[in-house]
Amino acid sequence: MKIAVTKLEEKSEGIPELFRQYGHEAVIVSTMRAAPPADPAPLSKLCQMISENKIDILIFTSALGVDIFFKKLKQICVHLCSSAVYKSILKNVRIVSVGPKTAKKVEEYGMRSEIIDKFSSDNFAQYLGDISGKTIGIARADVPNLELVNSLTAKGATVIEAPAYRLAAGDSIVEVLDDVDAVIFTSAKSFELSGFAPEHAKKLKVIAIGQKTAEAMRKYRVIPDFVGNGTLEACLSQL
Repeated sequence: MKIAVTKLEEKSEGIPELFRQYGHEAVIVSTMRAAPPADPAPLSKLCQMISENKIDILIFTSALGVDIFFKKLKQICVHLCSSAVYKSILKNVRIVSVGPKTAKKVEEYGMRSEIIDKFSSDNFAQYLGDISGKTIGIARADVPNLELVNSLTAKGATVIEAPAYRLAAGDSIVEVLDDVDAVIFTSAKSFELSGFAPEHAKKLKVIAIGQKTAEAMRKYRVIPDFVGNGTLEACLSQL
């Protein structure tokens, strides 16, 4: 099948190859663009707290967030010049990455991280275990996730959220719909900015990568043919 998939340009590396593994062709549509956060102060604060050994757990939700975080950390800690120095600063920090691509990006900076494959609030809270009294930093897109924050604070943690970038409107997906057999929406925001309407779903398979994306689609009367577990691999395996 020829499948349109909503992905940031900066996060689309390896997508065509992944789709080919499942016998499909990917048409990447960047319905969002990454832009600097409206307020850079929270990310600077998180990096400062890292340098002062005040963060116990650091969560990355995307490879792009990893890149931006480490660049900011280098600005805060001007002596950073090698992966050994990064390791020294982060030696007491438990790093958790959402997905293998994010973890691979962490490795490029000389660090190792745990990998959580399913990004849901309940799953994250369960995965982290006993976090009472811990301070958790989250470097993410400027898209609030109150469910995640509440699930962590309910277990006794202090959460420091730091938008590393914001998501602005990009390309409309409507222009490619006549040439594809299906479309996979990879986030609620990428759907909301796509220009997709209920009438567009009549001749296509429409897939939501996870439950939050599906909920956003249903608000606009677009009913997914099926909902994945948060990964493209799961979506592709069901096609």
